Amino acid sequence: MMTEGNSLERRVSSSPDAADDHLHSWRLVIVIGTLCLGAFLYGLDANIIGAAIPRITTDFKSLPAVAWYGASYLLTVTAFQPLFGNLYKFFNAKVVYLASLFIFETGSIVCASARSSDVLIFGRALLGFGASGLLQGALAIIGCVVPLEKVPLFQGIVIAGVGISVCVGPIIGGALTQNVPAGFCALVVVFFFVPLAEGFAKNTKALPLRQKLFRMDPVGTVLFLGLVCCLLLALTWGGQQYAWDSSQVIGLCVGFGVLLLCFCTWDWKQGDMALIPLRVLGKRSVGMGAIILFAYGVVMYVYGYYLPMFFQTVQGATATESGVRYIAMMVPQIVTLALTGAIVSRWGYYVPYMISGGIIASVGSGLLTTISPATPAAQWSAYLVLTGIGVGMASQLPYTALQVVLDASDIATGNAIAVFSSQLGGSVADALHRIASTRALPRYTSAVTLEHVLGAGAGGLSQLSSSPAVLEALRYAYNDAIRDVFILGLACTCLTVLPSCAMEWLNIALESQRRKQLRESDGAERVQPQEETGVNTAYMGPSNSLKQHE
Repeated sequence: MMTEGNSLERRVSSSPDAADDHLHSWRLVIVIGTLCLGAFLYGLDANIIGAAIPRITTDFKSLPAVAWYGASYLLTVTAFQPLFGNLYKFFNAKVVYLASLFIFETGSIVCASARSSDVLIFGRALLGFGASGLLQGALAIIGCVVPLEKVPLFQGIVIAGVGISVCVGPIIGGALTQNVPAGFCALVVVFFFVPLAEGFAKNTKALPLRQKLFRMDPVGTVLFLGLVCCLLLALTWGGQQYAWDSSQVIGLCVGFGVLLLCFCTWDWKQGDMALIPLRVLGKRSVGMGAIILFAYGVVMYVYGYYLPMFFQTVQGATATESGVRYIAMMVPQIVTLALTGAIVSRWGYYVPYMISGGIIASVGSGLLTTISPATPAAQWSAYLVLTGIGVGMASQLPYTALQVVLDASDIATGNAIAVFSSQLGGSVADALHRIASTRALPRYTSAVTLEHVLGAGAGGLSQLSSSPAVLEALRYAYNDAIRDVFILGLACTCLTVLPSCAMEWLNIALESQRRKQLRESDGAERVQPQEETGVNTAYMGPSNSLKQHE
């Protein structure tokens, strides 16, 4: 039976830090900048479609297909996360990232050249498939090109690229209909500047191709794709295309339950060869981190969609003005992301910032539930800044925790679980917000039907009636509907606090230093025999070593 010390020795010897593949100076700047560009494109495609839909529906004259423009992307980008986790586990990170970026840009070309709704939906699905590997790939490459103690800093910088895309997406969405040049620029830079390093555990990448494909758990992958598709289709169709009690939606819910049971049974039987090994998901920091990222996925989707809507419908701002006002949340979030990453890289402890960020975000989210048409600009701006600081402080740190608590061969799987959880939160929020937002709209006036209000959209509210009293009633109805959705955001920010407290209290700087010491001693004389020392003290594991330090 392998001892804890030997297991951790294996982790260190096969970790990305074990080989001198780290980049420095201008090469590192170019690679990190390129990963930021990839993360920006990843987030932009998820946020740009909302602003482009009016033009698309006018050109294609296919209103029933509108829901699929966003759903096709969300479906594939969510469902294929575990598959890309296995690809990064068994194949070279650089090669997989280039492949996913190429697929992503191919989808961009299909969307840009589409002449029908069906082709556009296919292109969006292809985009989502390629995007499944972009954020995971960025996290994987960061682990290859920088030492462990600097991972939080560069993760914060790259994830800030997603935040920037959320910020500018509503502003430039009507103008940008494709991003092929920027994407192919990123592809070329990664090809030339990222080293062709194994990155994660070499023992998984050295297997024969046939054995790699077998270990990627094709049965589990198919079951997982099926259950995610059933869940997201039920949430997309329910209350929109079909009633919640319709046979189609009920059938999808039953299918989701059956496939989930089959997947869990199969996953348990497969053990370490499962698509999502239970020993990885069962680690405290992985499971708690998944809950935290799911909650923040809901929060960022809710605010990214409904704050611009509040500015347009309740306050009468234009689409561009609403995007500019939304910057009050996103700029503090982006700055705090990078700043927190730098502080954690310097100090080492990350859990205090997860707890503090969750509390600050909860306070800001609670204040946002009080806004109304009469709320002064200085007041709602302060609420946005507070919420942005809290979300930025905590939302990237679960990714950092994976680098500390997981074996090198499991980091790719951990990244897949983390990105999937965040993406699933956004996909579920896409369905829940529609349910919450339609409850209050009929409350104030019967002069305009709910169908007309929803059909007019956020920018067409003033065209529904010439009566100032009716328009005022509609503004208050929208305000109540949006506040109902903001309660969902408040619940999710509060949900992050307890799992953050349950995270393992570790220090990434001490962990990095200890791994370096073990590599140095390992190069000279491996690990001292237990007969001589009574206990293997070369590496006592994160928890024991931290207690010894304290």
